[in-house]
Amino acid sequence: MDVPASTNIGPGTRLLLRLWNGRGEPGSSAESEQDWQSFLAACEHHRVSPIVFHRFQSCDDRVIPTDVLEQLRGRFYQVSAYNHRLASKLVQLISQLGSEQIPALVLKGPAVAMAAYGDLSLRQYEDIDILIPVEQVVKAVETLRALGFRPIEGHSQRHKSVRRYHEITLEAPDNSYNVDLHWHLAPPYARVFGPDVSQLWARTVKLLLPQGEVSALCREDLFLTLCQHGTRHRWWQIKWLFDIAELLRHGEQIDWCCVERSLGTLPMARQSACLAVILARELVGSQVPSQADRILAPARRTWVVAGTIRGEFLSSGQTNRSAHDTLLGLEQRPLVRARYLAVEAVQYPVRTILFTITAKDEQFVRLPEGLRMLYYLIRPLRLVFQHGRVAARRIWSMAR
Repeated sequence: MDVPASTNIGPGTRLLLRLWNGRGEPGSSAESEQDWQSFLAACEHHRVSPIVFHRFQSCDDRVIPTDVLEQLRGRFYQVSAYNHRLASKLVQLISQLGSEQIPALVLKGPAVAMAAYGDLSLRQYEDIDILIPVEQVVKAVETLRALGFRPIEGHSQRHKSVRRYHEITLEAPDNSYNVDLHWHLAPPYARVFGPDVSQLWARTVKLLLPQGEVSALCREDLFLTLCQHGTRHRWWQIKWLFDIAELLRHGEQIDWCCVERSLGTLPMARQSACLAVILARELVGSQVPSQADRILAPARRTWVVAGTIRGEFLSSGQTNRSAHDTLLGLEQRPLVRARYLAVEAVQYPVRTILFTITAKDEQFVRLPEGLRMLYYLIRPLRLVFQHGRVAARRIWSMAR
């Protein structure tokens, strides 16, 4: 059965969570073919088709119809081939950066697949995420450019504003994948919700991939980084909760005393981790180690945010993706909330709209590199010219 792109994923997400948590009888887990279409669409939206297929392919009680399982099987093989190809590209890129004396760590993707699942095939990822020291950003971008990579639209100057941004995305020469080059783990407004990036480099570990060895975050920093990432994106992909659940399932491999020490100076990172653990437990049935339970005691605001996100999943199958709703909801300090509202929730979107130079601005007027600063004056004028004409025509048509 083909899955329409517009399928409502609410019923499919609820079915996915029921099956994952073992609540459903063979033959009665869905009432119609449409429910299974929604289920497949939900698996794709949440990027969990490989792990769902792996979990249910050998079940004695066939809770998923054969034709649905076969579609999951096909997706599993596609993802597996793509993941192994990206892992190979990752090893090559880190080696090439290393040859230029640029330290690099693998973030997410293959690192999470191996740490949480022990298998590259079981965790779907689309891009290559690499962390480099902030002082090496310009050199790293120049190195990738020399290899044929090009920044995507809107990212061409990001590496020159490392305080304002946290990453730059570059497209591969064959356009088949992107590389996200990070120097921070999150944008400025979300950095307090995760570990201190400057401390990560002292705790790195070696990760052995089928394609070669690379440096990666230690398991403790990976856990906190994933909590920050999911929280910043309001956990809109269930894949991220599966990651947390699998890391917790192997909780004996995490040094919780190390996590506790890290969180001692990071109060909002603690709430980010608390939110992740609540959602993993309540939505995907994660078992939480006693040490983690002791360390991660949620504040009242965290319970409220978790309840709202859980409700969004169960009602529509997805969250509203609002970073500001989530981070403001977790923030307990009144003065910080007020500053966040004034600086980030208002000024940040304005800066993004008015002062983020795009390809359309560059096409509107061609300027030499030495006059590039003039685009910050040209962009507002272009927006007024573009949208003002539309508004004027509407007003004129209404007045006639």
